Amino acid sequence: MKENKPSFTDEQKKVLDLVQRRFPLEEKPYRKLGDLIGISEAEVIDHIRELKENRVIRQISAIFNTSALGYKTSLVAMKVPPEKLDEVADVINQYPGVSHNYLRPGSYNLWFTIAVPPDRSLEEVVEILRRESCSHPTIILPAVKKYKLAMVLDVMGEDNDFDDEEDEFPDISPKKHFEPTEENIRIVRCVQEDLPLDPRPFSVWANQLGVTEDFLLEWLISKDKGGVIRRFAAVLDHRRAGFTANGMIVWHCKDEELDSLGEYLARQPEVTHCYHRPAHPDWPYNLYAMVHGKTKEECLSIAAKLARLPSLKDYRVLFSTREFKKIRLKLFWDRS
Repeated sequence: MKENKPSFTDEQKKVLDLVQRRFPLEEKPYRKLGDLIGISEAEVIDHIRELKENRVIRQISAIFNTSALGYKTSLVAMKVPPEKLDEVADVINQYPGVSHNYLRPGSYNLWFTIAVPPDRSLEEVVEILRRESCSHPTIILPAVKKYKLAMVLDVMGEDNDFDDEEDEFPDISPKKHFEPTEENIRIVRCVQEDLPLDPRPFSVWANQLGVTEDFLLEWLISKDKGGVIRRFAAVLDHRRAGFTANGMIVWHCKDEELDSLGEYLARQPEVTHCYHRPAHPDWPYNLYAMVHGKTKEECLSIAAKLARLPSLKDYRVLFSTREFKKIRLKLFWDRS
Protein backbone atom coordinates (compact mmCIF):
# COMPACT_ATOMS: atom_id res chain seq x y z
CA MET A 1 0.00 0.00 0.00
CA LYS A 2 1.34 3.42 -0.95
CA GLU A 3 2.10 5.71 1.99
CA ASN A 4 0.65 9.20 2.11
CA LYS A 5 3.13 11.93 1.28
CA PRO A 6 4.03 13.75 4.51
CA SER A 7 3.08 17.38 4.92
CA PHE A 8 5.14 19.54 7.25
CA THR A 9 4.76 23.18 8.18
CA ASP A 10 7.72 25.50 7.57
CA GLU A 11 8.41 25.52 11.31
CA GLN A 12 8.36 21.70 11.48
CA LYS A 13 10.79 21.52 8.56
CA LYS A 14 13.17 23.84 10.39
CA VAL A 15 12.86 21.79 13.58
CA LEU A 16 13.53 18.56 11.67
CA ASP A 17 16.52 20.02 9.90
CA LEU A 18 18.14 21.31 13.09
CA VAL A 19 17.52 18.36 15.41
CA GLN A 20 18.87 15.75 13.01
CA ARG A 21 22.07 17.72 12.41
CA ARG A 22 23.15 18.51 15.96
CA PHE A 23 21.02 18.90 19.04
CA PRO A 24 22.18 21.62 21.50
CA LEU A 25 24.05 20.21 24.50
CA GLU A 26 23.04 22.86 27.02
CA GLU A 27 20.66 23.34 29.94
CA LYS A 28 17.68 24.54 27.88
CA PRO A 29 18.18 23.04 24.42
CA TYR A 30 14.59 23.51 23.23
CA ARG A 31 14.83 27.23 24.00
CA LYS A 32 18.05 27.39 21.98
CA LEU A 33 16.30 25.71 19.03
CA GLY A 34 13.43 28.17 19.36
CA ASP A 35 15.85 31.11 19.28
CA LEU A 36 17.42 29.76 16.08
CA ILE A 37 14.03 29.28 14.40
CA GLY A 38 12.27 32.33 15.82
CA ILE A 39 9.61 30.53 17.85
CA SER A 40 9.08 29.83 21.55
CA GLU A 41 10.51 26.96 23.58
CA ALA A 42 6.98 25.58 24.10
CA GLU A 43 6.32 25.62 20.35
CA VAL A 44 9.52 23.66 19.70
CA ILE A 45 8.51 21.03 22.28
CA ASP A 46 5.01 20.80 20.77
CA HIS A 47 6.41 20.34 17.27
CA ILE A 48 8.81 17.60 18.42
CA ARG A 49 6.03 15.88 20.38
CA GLU A 50 3.79 15.83 17.30
CA LEU A 51 6.62 14.61 15.05
CA LYS A 52 7.33 11.80 17.51
CA GLU A 53 3.65 10.88 17.79
CA ASN A 54 3.54 10.66 13.98
CA ARG A 55 6.73 8.57 14.16
CA VAL A 56 8.69 10.93 11.91
CA ILE A 57 11.27 11.39 14.68
CA ARG A 58 12.25 8.02 16.08
CA GLN A 59 14.17 9.49 19.00
CA ILE A 60 16.68 12.14 20.05
CA SER A 61 19.74 10.72 21.76
CA ALA A 62 23.48 10.19 21.75
CA ILE A 63 24.66 8.30 18.67
CA PHE A 64 27.80 6.46 19.71
CA ASN A 65 30.88 5.45 17.81
CA THR A 66 30.55 1.76 18.65
CA SER A 67 34.20 0.97 17.91
CA ALA A 68 35.24 3.56 20.50
CA LEU A 69 33.29 1.55 23.08
CA GLY A 70 35.11 -1.64 22.10
CA TYR A 71 32.30 -3.17 20.02
CA LYS A 72 33.03 -5.08 16.83
CA THR A 73 30.54 -4.38 14.07
CA SER A 74 29.91 -5.58 10.54
CA LEU A 75 27.50 -5.86 7.69
CA VAL A 76 26.75 -9.52 6.95
CA ALA A 77 25.18 -11.05 3.85
CA MET A 78 23.59 -14.50 3.52
CA LYS A 79 22.50 -16.49 0.50
CA VAL A 80 19.13 -17.90 1.60
CA PRO A 81 16.55 -19.84 -0.47
CA PRO A 82 13.37 -17.70 -0.74
CA GLU A 83 11.25 -20.31 1.03
CA LYS A 84 13.61 -20.22 4.04
CA LEU A 85 13.84 -16.44 4.45
CA ASP A 86 11.31 -16.05 7.28
CA GLU A 87 12.77 -18.96 9.24
CA VAL A 88 16.36 -17.74 8.88
CA ALA A 89 15.47 -14.11 9.61
CA ASP A 90 13.77 -15.19 12.84
CA VAL A 91 16.95 -16.93 13.99
CA ILE A 92 19.16 -13.95 13.11
CA ASN A 93 16.82 -11.48 14.79
CA GLN A 94 17.06 -13.26 18.13
CA TYR A 95 20.57 -11.92 18.66
CA PRO A 96 20.28 -8.52 20.46
CA GLY A 97 23.27 -7.10 18.57
CA VAL A 98 21.42 -7.38 15.24
CA SER A 99 19.81 -3.99 14.69
CA HIS A 100 18.87 -4.07 10.98
CA ASN A 101 17.88 -7.04 8.84
CA TYR A 102 16.61 -6.62 5.27
CA LEU A 103 15.71 -8.57 2.18
CA ARG A 104 17.70 -7.20 -0.78
CA PRO A 105 16.94 -9.38 -3.82
CA GLY A 106 20.04 -10.84 -5.46
CA SER A 107 22.43 -13.76 -5.10
CA TYR A 108 23.05 -12.70 -1.50
CA ASN A 109 19.63 -11.65 -0.33
CA LEU A 110 19.57 -11.41 3.48
CA TRP A 111 21.56 -8.44 4.76
CA PHE A 112 21.95 -7.60 8.43
CA THR A 113 24.12 -5.42 10.66
CA ILE A 114 25.59 -6.88 13.81
CA ALA A 115 27.50 -5.56 16.82
CA VAL A 116 29.11 -7.77 19.45
CA PRO A 117 30.39 -6.66 22.89
CA PRO A 118 34.12 -6.20 23.56
CA ASP A 119 34.53 -9.66 25.14
CA ARG A 120 32.99 -11.59 22.21
CA SER A 121 34.39 -12.58 18.80
CA LEU A 122 32.34 -11.24 15.91
CA GLU A 123 33.36 -14.13 13.67
CA GLU A 124 32.35 -16.70 16.29
CA VAL A 125 28.95 -15.07 16.87
CA VAL A 126 28.24 -14.93 13.11
CA GLU A 127 29.31 -18.56 12.74
CA ILE A 128 26.92 -19.59 15.54
CA LEU A 129 24.09 -17.72 13.82
CA ARG A 130 25.02 -19.32 10.49
CA ARG A 131 24.92 -22.84 11.95
CA GLU A 132 21.67 -22.17 13.79
CA SER A 133 20.07 -21.00 10.53
CA CYS A 134 21.00 -24.13 8.51
CA SER A 135 24.52 -23.08 7.42
CA HIS A 136 23.67 -20.95 4.40
CA PRO A 137 26.60 -19.27 2.57
CA THR A 138 27.59 -16.19 4.55
CA ILE A 139 30.07 -13.35 4.03
CA ILE A 140 31.22 -10.91 6.70
CA LEU A 141 31.70 -7.40 5.35
CA PRO A 142 33.25 -5.14 8.01
CA ALA A 143 34.07 -1.54 7.22
CA VAL A 144 37.76 -1.50 6.33
CA LYS A 145 37.60 2.29 6.00
CA LYS A 146 34.75 4.72 6.60
CA TYR A 147 34.54 7.70 4.29
CA LYS A 148 31.23 9.18 5.42
CA LEU A 149 28.55 8.70 8.05
CA ALA A 150 26.06 11.56 7.81
CA MET A 151 22.47 10.40 7.94
CA VAL A 152 20.88 13.82 7.44
CA LEU A 153 17.81 13.99 5.22
CA ASP A 154 17.23 17.20 3.27
CA VAL A 155 13.74 18.02 4.51
CA MET A 156 14.23 21.71 3.68
CA GLY A 157 14.93 21.26 -0.03
CA GLU A 158 15.78 24.53 -1.76
CA ASP A 159 14.42 26.51 1.21
CA ASN A 160 17.27 25.48 3.51
CA ASP A 161 18.68 28.70 4.97
CA PHE A 162 20.50 27.13 7.94
CA ASP A 163 24.27 26.99 7.84
CA ASP A 164 25.86 23.84 9.21
CA GLU A 165 28.60 25.18 11.46
CA GLU A 166 30.19 21.76 11.79
CA ASP A 167 32.75 20.40 9.37
CA GLU A 168 30.85 18.73 6.55
CA PHE A 169 32.87 15.52 6.80
CA PRO A 170 34.22 15.32 10.36
CA ASP A 171 36.97 12.94 11.47
CA ILE A 172 35.03 9.81 12.45
CA SER A 173 37.92 8.11 14.27
CA PRO A 174 37.70 8.39 18.07
CA LYS A 175 40.24 10.78 19.59
CA LYS A 176 39.85 9.52 23.15
CA HIS A 177 39.71 6.06 24.68
CA PHE A 178 36.48 5.09 26.42
CA GLU A 179 36.92 3.71 29.92
CA PRO A 180 34.23 1.05 30.56
CA THR A 181 33.74 2.02 34.20
CA GLU A 182 30.47 1.27 35.95
CA GLU A 183 29.55 4.97 35.89
CA ASN A 184 30.39 5.42 32.19
CA ILE A 185 28.35 2.36 31.23
CA ARG A 186 25.37 3.59 33.28
CA ILE A 187 25.53 6.93 31.46
CA VAL A 188 25.79 5.28 28.02
CA ARG A 189 22.76 3.13 28.77
CA CYS A 190 20.80 6.22 29.78
CA VAL A 191 21.74 8.68 27.02
CA GLN A 192 21.20 6.16 24.21
CA GLU A 193 17.48 6.37 25.05
CA ASP A 194 15.04 9.07 23.90
CA LEU A 195 15.63 12.52 25.41
CA PRO A 196 12.72 13.68 27.61
CA LEU A 197 10.44 16.44 26.32
CA ASP A 198 11.12 18.61 29.34
CA PRO A 199 12.43 22.21 29.23
CA ARG A 200 15.56 20.91 31.04
CA PRO A 201 15.81 17.35 29.69
CA PHE A 202 19.41 16.77 30.76
CA SER A 203 18.43 17.60 34.34
CA VAL A 204 15.82 14.80 34.15
CA TRP A 205 18.49 12.33 33.00
CA ALA A 206 20.96 13.59 35.62
CA ASN A 207 18.43 12.98 38.40
CA GLN A 208 17.89 9.43 37.13
CA LEU A 209 21.64 8.83 37.16
CA GLY A 210 22.30 10.49 40.51
CA VAL A 211 24.69 13.09 39.07
CA THR A 212 24.47 16.83 38.51
CA GLU A 213 23.19 18.37 35.30
CA ASP A 214 26.54 20.14 34.80
CA PHE A 215 28.43 16.87 35.19
CA LEU A 216 26.24 15.10 32.62
CA LEU A 217 26.49 17.92 30.08
CA GLU A 218 30.26 18.07 30.52
CA TRP A 219 30.41 14.27 30.04
CA LEU A 220 28.35 14.47 26.83
CA ILE A 221 30.35 17.39 25.42
CA SER A 222 33.64 15.67 26.25
CA LYS A 223 32.59 12.38 24.62
CA ASP A 224 31.22 14.29 21.62
CA LYS A 225 34.46 16.22 21.08
CA GLY A 226 36.51 13.07 21.68
CA GLY A 227 34.67 11.06 19.01
CA VAL A 228 33.14 8.54 21.43
CA ILE A 229 29.77 10.11 20.56
CA ARG A 230 29.51 10.63 16.82
CA ARG A 231 26.78 13.20 17.36
CA PHE A 232 23.86 13.94 19.61
CA ALA A 233 20.89 14.25 17.30
CA ALA A 234 17.49 13.05 16.15
CA VAL A 235 17.07 9.90 14.11
CA LEU A 236 14.25 10.14 11.59
CA ASP A 237 12.09 7.47 10.01
CA HIS A 238 13.17 8.23 6.45
CA ARG A 239 9.98 6.83 4.93
CA ARG A 240 7.72 8.96 7.12
CA ALA A 241 9.95 11.94 6.38
CA GLY A 242 9.14 11.50 2.69
CA PHE A 243 12.19 9.49 1.57
CA THR A 244 10.45 6.24 0.72
CA ALA A 245 13.31 4.60 -1.19
CA ASN A 246 16.85 3.74 -0.22
CA GLY A 247 19.46 2.01 -2.30
CA MET A 248 22.74 0.39 -1.34
CA ILE A 249 25.09 0.91 -4.26
CA VAL A 250 28.04 -1.47 -4.47
CA TRP A 251 31.03 -1.01 -6.78
CA HIS A 252 33.88 -3.25 -7.91
CA CYS A 253 36.88 -0.93 -7.88
CA LYS A 254 40.64 -1.24 -8.21
CA ASP A 255 42.30 -1.31 -4.81
CA GLU A 256 44.63 1.57 -5.66
CA GLU A 257 41.64 3.80 -6.52
CA LEU A 258 39.50 3.04 -3.47
CA ASP A 259 40.52 6.01 -1.35
CA SER A 260 40.13 8.61 -4.08
CA LEU A 261 36.75 7.16 -5.13
CA GLY A 262 35.55 6.88 -1.52
CA GLU A 263 36.48 10.50 -0.89
CA TYR A 264 34.72 11.53 -4.12
CA LEU A 265 31.51 9.74 -3.08
CA ALA A 266 31.69 11.27 0.40
CA ARG A 267 31.53 14.72 -1.18
CA GLN A 268 28.24 13.94 -2.93
CA PRO A 269 25.25 15.30 -0.95
CA GLU A 270 23.00 12.36 -1.93
CA VAL A 271 25.37 9.88 -0.24
CA THR A 272 24.71 9.40 3.47
CA HIS A 273 27.12 6.52 4.17
CA CYS A 274 30.23 5.37 2.31
CA TYR A 275 32.58 2.49 3.22
CA HIS A 276 35.36 0.34 1.86
CA ARG A 277 34.45 -3.30 2.60
CA PRO A 278 36.42 -6.44 1.66
CA ALA A 279 35.73 -8.18 -1.65
CA HIS A 280 35.05 -11.93 -1.83
CA PRO A 281 35.48 -14.42 -4.70
CA ASP A 282 31.73 -14.66 -5.37
CA TRP A 283 30.99 -11.09 -4.30
CA PRO A 284 33.69 -8.81 -5.80
CA TYR A 285 32.27 -5.47 -4.63
CA ASN A 286 34.49 -3.43 -2.32
CA LEU A 287 33.01 0.12 -2.21
CA TYR A 288 29.57 0.72 -0.69
CA ALA A 289 27.37 3.81 -0.51
CA MET A 290 23.84 4.42 0.74
CA VAL A 291 21.56 6.87 -1.02
CA HIS A 292 18.01 7.91 -0.11
CA GLY A 293 15.36 9.31 -2.40
CA LYS A 294 11.67 9.94 -2.63
CA THR A 295 11.32 7.18 -5.25
CA LYS A 296 13.23 4.13 -6.45
CA GLU A 297 13.72 5.91 -9.78
CA GLU A 298 15.38 8.83 -7.99
CA CYS A 299 17.86 6.44 -6.33
CA LEU A 300 18.65 4.83 -9.70
CA SER A 301 19.17 8.28 -11.20
CA ILE A 302 21.59 9.16 -8.39
CA ALA A 303 23.50 5.91 -8.99
CA ALA A 304 23.74 6.65 -12.72
CA LYS A 305 25.03 10.15 -11.99
CA LEU A 306 27.67 8.81 -9.60
CA ALA A 307 28.72 6.20 -12.17
CA ARG A 308 29.71 8.85 -14.72
CA LEU A 309 33.26 8.42 -13.52
CA PRO A 310 34.93 5.66 -15.59
CA SER A 311 36.20 3.98 -12.41
CA LEU A 312 32.63 3.65 -11.06
CA LYS A 313 31.05 1.89 -14.02
CA ASP A 314 30.92 -1.59 -12.48
CA TYR A 315 28.13 -1.30 -9.94
CA ARG A 316 24.81 -2.67 -8.69
CA VAL A 317 21.99 -1.04 -6.75
CA LEU A 318 20.40 -3.20 -4.05
CA PHE A 319 17.02 -2.07 -2.76
CA SER A 320 15.49 -3.10 0.54
CA THR A 321 12.21 -4.78 -0.36
CA ARG A 322 11.38 -6.18 3.05
CA GLU A 323 12.29 -5.21 6.60
CA PHE A 324 12.75 -8.13 9.01
CA LYS A 325 14.17 -6.00 11.83
CA LYS A 326 15.00 -2.35 12.41
CA ILE A 327 15.78 -1.09 15.90
CA ARG A 328 18.22 1.24 17.60
CA LEU A 329 21.17 -0.80 18.84
CA LYS A 330 21.18 -1.00 22.63
CA LEU A 331 24.76 -0.81 23.87
CA PHE A 332 25.86 -2.80 26.92
CA TRP A 333 22.68 -4.89 26.76
CA ASP A 334 24.70 -7.68 28.40
CA ARG A 335 25.30 -5.60 31.55
CA SER A 336 22.80 -5.67 34.40
